Amino acid sequence: MSGAAEPRGNPTPAALPQTGLLGRIAAIASAVGTAWILLMMVLVNADVIGRAALSAPIRGVPEFVGLSIVGIVFLQAGHALASGRFTRSDALLDQLAQRRPRVAAGLDAVHSLAGAAFFSILAWALWPRLLRAIAEGDYVGAAGDFTLPVWPIRVLMVAGSVMVIGIYLILAAAALRRVAGGRS
Repeated sequence: MSGAAEPRGNPTPAALPQTGLLGRIAAIASAVGTAWILLMMVLVNADVIGRAALSAPIRGVPEFVGLSIVGIVFLQAGHALASGRFTRSDALLDQLAQRRPRVAAGLDAVHSLAGAAFFSILAWALWPRLLRAIAEGDYVGAAGDFTLPVWPIRVLMVAGSVMVIGIYLILAAAALRRVAGGRS
């Protein structure tokens, strides 16, 4: 193999900065999200069969699925980021890393800090909505038929955002170490 730098877009697990306890929590949250997807699939299939064969749909499936998608995204975002699978375009970084690795690392640090800032704004904006959902008992569905509280999903949104912030800060610190000439 040539001595060219490996592209950042698909890093090997050894090339990623260690995220420690936060990374393990993110992996567990992602596994919970995967189990939730399986549960959702079973429920949707049972609803379809119930509608077609028995003319008896399962109440609340659309509401459950709608809330679930949001919850699953926030459960799995941290692990996707920590494992190098968060969507981003690395064409410029890959080219820059071959010629100017410290500049590329600096740009990577800026990217990670911007990501942390974005998710900080998101968590800040979600927090009052979480408190309001708890205080006012917000729900989805039709009262008297089927309702689901919104606050558990809002908790996942805030917690998932905080987890992503932490992982972005770990990635930024590793990139800054590369800028300084140290190892990540």
